[in-house]
Amino acid sequence: MTDEELKCRLSDFEDGWTERKENIKSTDDIRKTLVAFANSVPDGDEAVLFVGVADGGNIIGVDNPEKAQNSISKTASEWCYPPIKHTARVIGVNGKYIVAAIVQASHNKPHFAGPAFIRSGSQSKKASEEVFNQLIASRISKARPLLEAMRKGERVIISRCYCVTLVDCAIVECTEHYAVFQPLIGESIYGYYEQIRLKRNSATNQLQVDIDG
Repeated sequence: MTDEELKCRLSDFEDGWTERKENIKSTDDIRKTLVAFANSVPDGDEAVLFVGVADGGNIIGVDNPEKAQNSISKTASEWCYPPIKHTARVIGVNGKYIVAAIVQASHNKPHFAGPAFIRSGSQSKKASEEVFNQLIASRISKARPLLEAMRKGERVIISRCYCVTLVDCAIVECTEHYAVFQPLIGESIYGYYEQIRLKRNSATNQLQVDIDG
């Protein structure tokens, strides 16, 4: 993300992937936000924490931008577990300096700052047991696209080796070991990740799940 793109984000309303802090006095609050971003931001998106900016978007600036930048980096690397990969940059706006901490999607979640936090709208909230289990499952490479499709409400096509018919299903659960799919009619279909292959169906462009066994 370029400095110009960051400046454009400054004028946006605070949302799930943008948060503003006037200062860095509360490292607990900074840590909670970084953890919530890392646990929630989807692949391909970036979340930004601005320090030195009021909630309404007014630029306040930070007195020592290098110290603030180092403080954020230390918080992300030493006070979050696993450490959160990020980029902390100092940018100049209207003659003042602010710090932007950019957090990308993490494949090492869940991250912790005490409890596991996620983003809910413009707030950081403690993850429920169901969401916590999804965070654990997201470490599995085959689970990540299924979780993303489930988050978007997308249906998938199931193909099983003993059946020539493709079955249109909703994704109802992804654990760290298996996924569960529900067709419009009939019983749920279970697939362990070692049995699953994923691809895009050329006819419908839906995610296709081939289950062996």
